[in-house]
Amino acid sequence: MPSDVSIVIADAGSLNMIRDTASLPGRVMPFASSALASALASIQAYRPKTVAIDAIFAESPAGAAFLTQIEPVMRGGGSVLLLVEHDGHWSALPRGSAKAKNLTPRPAPTPPEPRIEKPSLQEVAAVSNPAAAAAAEAEIASTRRAPRFLVRAPITVEVESGHASLVDMSVLGAQILSGLVLRPKQKIKIDLSDESKTLSVFAQVAWSMFEKPTLEAEPHYRAGIEFTGSAQQVLEKYRQRHCTAQPIPIRAH
Repeated sequence: MPSDVSIVIADAGSLNMIRDTASLPGRVMPFASSALASALASIQAYRPKTVAIDAIFAESPAGAAFLTQIEPVMRGGGSVLLLVEHDGHWSALPRGSAKAKNLTPRPAPTPPEPRIEKPSLQEVAAVSNPAAAAAAEAEIASTRRAPRFLVRAPITVEVESGHASLVDMSVLGAQILSGLVLRPKQKIKIDLSDESKTLSVFAQVAWSMFEKPTLEAEPHYRAGIEFTGSAQQVLEKYRQRHCTAQPIPIRAH
């Protein structure tokens, strides 16, 4: 069953306006059209209810190839919508609708190449390679031995000497977006703020990928972490206070 998530894929400069004006169900997870590897990995892991993609980008060779890649995942009940812009307002329309075809298209942006030091497994999976895609999905799924839950509202956590945004979590691990460099097998300390107190836990980075959508956007690392130690009872109470009641569905293989 699809999760209550809408994954948005568009030019990085349009994501904020899309989030503010487009009517999309559930929690919106935005991805720049130059970070397709991250978007693909999240679609495979979360099985979202909706994937909304910029209509102009969808008509490009890269967009058409991406739509082909996600079709098998979306057959489980999710829907793919096209995002169109008119007078500063974005709408999400069914693919092939007359309204989407009749709107005047905007010039297609040419996103710069992301600055990635070394291709990660997820980035390799963005190429039309079923074996690589399956390996990337398996790597992410391996960190989810317990049900994961999306946070209800953005939460900023402290990671070592920097800050990160908490995306989802379980008693065993979490997904975060961090401005601090994170590498697989790296051991880190995380401070989870909670009302008047702070919960400090230790973790190990299970996987990470560098994202740099545009020259103007701030670079960050999307990482999966595994909590260490025996703080599961405390983490479960924290999860209940800050996350959704329903877990993220796990894709059946």
